[in-house]
Amino acid sequence: MDDTSITSGRGHREKIPSAKLKEQAGAATSNIDKSKPIDNKIFLPVYIVHRDPKLEAEQEELKKTFDHSKIGPDGSKHDFYTLGHHVETKEKRFYVRARRDPNSLYFHAAEAPPYYARLSDEQHPQCGIDKLRNCFSKDMLSKTGEWGHYTTKANVFAREGQFFWEAKIISQAPPGREPPKASLASFQEGDRTSTSRGGLRVGFARREAAYGEPLGNSGYSYAVATRSGFGRDYGTVRFNSEIQKIQNGQDFDDLNPGDVVGLMITLPPLEVHKKVVEGTFNPADYPHLDCGPAQPSRNKRQKTSKSGKQTGTSTSKSTKAKDREESVKPPQPTSTEPDPLRAALRAQLQPLTGTPTPSDHEIIRDRNPFVLRGQTYFECPDYTPHNDLCRPSAGSKTKTQNPETGKPYDLTTETHPNHELPHLRTLPGSKIEVWVNGKYHGVVARHLFAFLPPASFIEIGNKTSLKEGSVDDGQLGYYPALSHFTGGAVECRFDGPWWCGYERDQGGEDRSGCRAIGTRYKEQIVEDFVCDVVDEIYLERLNGSEEYMRKSVLSKEGGGV
Repeated sequence: MDDTSITSGRGHREKIPSAKLKEQAGAATSNIDKSKPIDNKIFLPVYIVHRDPKLEAEQEELKKTFDHSKIGPDGSKHDFYTLGHHVETKEKRFYVRARRDPNSLYFHAAEAPPYYARLSDEQHPQCGIDKLRNCFSKDMLSKTGEWGHYTTKANVFAREGQFFWEAKIISQAPPGREPPKASLASFQEGDRTSTSRGGLRVGFARREAAYGEPLGNSGYSYAVATRSGFGRDYGTVRFNSEIQKIQNGQDFDDLNPGDVVGLMITLPPLEVHKKVVEGTFNPADYPHLDCGPAQPSRNKRQKTSKSGKQTGTSTSKSTKAKDREESVKPPQPTSTEPDPLRAALRAQLQPLTGTPTPSDHEIIRDRNPFVLRGQTYFECPDYTPHNDLCRPSAGSKTKTQNPETGKPYDLTTETHPNHELPHLRTLPGSKIEVWVNGKYHGVVARHLFAFLPPASFIEIGNKTSLKEGSVDDGQLGYYPALSHFTGGAVECRFDGPWWCGYERDQGGEDRSGCRAIGTRYKEQIVEDFVCDVVDEIYLERLNGSEEYMRKSVLSKEGGGV
């Protein structure tokens, strides 16, 4: 990692929404009558927090305590550490580092060192459980653990476009060591320094993917297992049969320490994604995007619950017969009167040369700041997994039934962009491709599930101030992720130079637009910064004061401005 990438990160950003910047950004609304109230008000949860010097402190790197080293057959040494006290995403809560601006008293996201794309401090199994032995390398690019399958995500994610990352195997059980009717953990050697232990999966995961399950175990993640041929994978697998096993191109045995797996994800533009989840996507408008073999069989009405879940309603026999006779057409968008404020703002957008205009959709964030041992965090409501996409054995009797088959929907053959249930809609043109040691092994997953609301939703309850569960907090997407099993260890590379890389024109397909997933690190900083500007201008205009937050905090403390 070069010095520039380390010193120019999010944690040291001094650019916060200043009064001058907000004045420039708000110039687009100068032709709007500000004496009139804002129509179609958006509810933004606001937390008024007392002043405290701890809230303004710089974020610090987590303390790391040496745990053990793994020594490879070639003598290579990999040191692993346990992390110091910190919060972890769990119990429907999602945590983001934060810092308060001492002038405006608004809170903003702030990254902790090291400042680059890496494995997340918060999105991993609980470090407090001793048996897990949850360990990272000092640069947060390698991971290992004990006691079963556990998943860890990166601190970057993909929402649209094409991205690549690599994973190098550090430790994995050698071929032929697993009896057909015994688990690996019951007989493999207990020496944690060995690189001949465990199992691995690598891939991509959504926010809803569980940390206590292996990748590919549900519809919220896609994975390849690094064991194949004579080896056996461990635990349940995606859709009971769809876990992809890969080979290294030289033989039909498992991969070995030192082998490199490259993964590339392709996602359609957010404008297409938005049409899919709104139910207005028309395949005829995008003939270049593969929509999959499954097609909608009827267009049924939807019923939305308070939590944001959508389910099909029962229909009479006559209605079903009528549905069978009618040809199915994609739902058409309804004509709505454009919001003048939104139209004025978007009219002023001037994207940089070669970059598209940002997608027109709301980012609503419920972020409650708090301090833990001198470090400030945002506590955010996390997204609720839908039972239909959870592992096959979870609540199988309550999964939504396909009215034509009387069985739960098949997640590989009965999903498509215009499915009647939003959470079962797939993204046109989406796919995941795999390279092993630089050799192309093809597409291992197509037609990935949509993640924008209402395909993802937050369950409304006591742990959120949101009035509506179908909201996008700006951090929905597909995260690079890995799973390790009882001693498996892996090293990640989210930025180039690559160990092996990929061929840009493999199979006649142009991949010149593919980027390292690590480039999303700085983009996510900018996206979060823009959301700060928009939210603060909105709140100040809505409340009629450019010092809304400062006045609110001082008023709560009983002081003056």
